[in-house]
Amino acid sequence: MKSLIAIILACLLTLSIGCAAPDKPVYHDVTYDYDVEVDFKRIKTYNWVKLPATSRIEDFNQIRIKTVANEKFVRMGLTLNIEDPDVYLVMYGGGYKAVDLKVGMDYAVYDVGRLKLAMYDSESHQEIWWAESRADLFFEMTPAQKDEVIENSVRNILDYYPPPKLP
Repeated sequence: MKSLIAIILACLLTLSIGCAAPDKPVYHDVTYDYDVEVDFKRIKTYNWVKLPATSRIEDFNQIRIKTVANEKFVRMGLTLNIEDPDVYLVMYGGGYKAVDLKVGMDYAVYDVGRLKLAMYDSESHQEIWWAESRADLFFEMTPAQKDEVIENSVRNILDYYPPPKLP
């Protein structure tokens, strides 16, 4: 009987440790796709466009995303051009609530966010490139921690722009 109780306690302990919310953000792989017919070398200017899906992203997080993306695009030689851009950039957001059980009956609720950046040709209005990632934003995160998670996600996404050459 004592061994049965010990096994049950060990299982409960293992379960509670395994279900605890992680101390650090969990980063996910990036998924991307693009139009293989597009010459991405011709793209020199861009402008941000808001769509209804953009409104799912908090205003502060939109600012964080644009700041990181703009900095990386400048390093790539792209220029923000509001009047006559080569492409339009759109950010899409979404996500769901996840629950992690902690020790006993305690639990933590956090957001698993999906961030997608998409590029549309300014003349044809056709999507020519997109990439997306997920990142966990915990409720108790400070603004600095959110900065770090979003910066990492945006940088990971933009590692796939311009897309690699096909053989």
